[in-house]
Amino acid sequence: MDDRYVAKRVIYLLGMSAATILFTTAAAFIRGQYLDEWIVLVIINLVFLALWFFLLEHCRMKRSIAGNRETSYRRIFAGYLASLGVTAVCLVLPEFSRPVMLSAILMLGVGNIELSLCSGLFFCSLLGLLCGGTIQEFSMYILLVLIGAVAADAVENSKKQFWYEWFAGMAGMLLPVLFYYLTYREISVRIMVSAVADGVVVFLFLHLCYRKLADARNAEVDEVMVDITDESYPLARELASFSRADYSHARRVMLVAARCAAVVGADERVCSAAGMYYRIGVLEGAPLAKNGVKMAQRACFPEKVIRIIGEYNGEEALPSTIESAIVHMVDGLLKKLEVLDEDTVGSNWNQDMVIYQTLNEYSAAGLYDRSGLSMNMFLKIREYLVNEEALLV
Repeated sequence: MDDRYVAKRVIYLLGMSAATILFTTAAAFIRGQYLDEWIVLVIINLVFLALWFFLLEHCRMKRSIAGNRETSYRRIFAGYLASLGVTAVCLVLPEFSRPVMLSAILMLGVGNIELSLCSGLFFCSLLGLLCGGTIQEFSMYILLVLIGAVAADAVENSKKQFWYEWFAGMAGMLLPVLFYYLTYREISVRIMVSAVADGVVVFLFLHLCYRKLADARNAEVDEVMVDITDESYPLARELASFSRADYSHARRVMLVAARCAAVVGADERVCSAAGMYYRIGVLEGAPLAKNGVKMAQRACFPEKVIRIIGEYNGEEALPSTIESAIVHMVDGLLKKLEVLDEDTVGSNWNQDMVIYQTLNEYSAAGLYDRSGLSMNMFLKIREYLVNEEALLV
């Protein structure tokens, strides 16, 4: 499946670019920096953004952002703005008192550890360029970002999450005091108090909020599939406006395919979403499979759904998954039943014959040989459709 530039992703990328440059401009103005200094900062921003875009696309292509190659970057955008907000707060706080760990933890909660470290280190660099400070302070912030990202990753992937939360909190309390002493050879009560506050904030955020962020990130694909099967979804409304018959057919395929998936233990949500948009290519015309894929990619549908749409009716490729085979057979069967007149399918016997004949033809033609659909699964689905004929009329 070819990758395409998608407007949604481009918009969020431009949003992150604008937010970064606006933040830098506002901070430079408030800090009283000269025009040439601002120009240099903007150029540095652009260099970082080029790296950031490359890293985002690299992570997306290898499915390391929520396991979703077709992510829209909406969650990344929200986390990036929140991290910029943390950096803005850091600008007004005294030296050695800035909770930089939070920005790294936030970005890990919406992305992955690569994005967390990249953005966290860049925001530390911005703080250093905008606020000045000593090499000791800058070194401390780099170390805190590393600790925050690694600890948050361990919290998500370890059963002993309390100890990693405790470690991050203690590091946030201890390191500012140590690095302040290295810089000024004295102990500051103010630094000790602010360090304790920072450590407590980091511990509480990891303990109370981080897992919710990570769970929401990991559920991104499921959330998208729920959204796109809602009647109010823009593409669903567009299909309904284009043809009530096509829309009604799509809703029926969605419902029946999901029930068939449940019978054989396949993914009901994938079958539901793919069934709804299996023939979405009609909005742009033939070839339906290719145009359907283009529309689904523009809407940032999950990759599994896009792949099934690309296998519509076997035009470009035969079904390659169990879910694709289910959607294919349900769509084809419903189309046959819909074109037959009421007299033909007026009796249960006639309808049963149509179901047996249609599905047997599909199986005999070898349409599902590469899908992983076993004969036992096929027979279960066929019997279910025969016994639940009310679903098909």
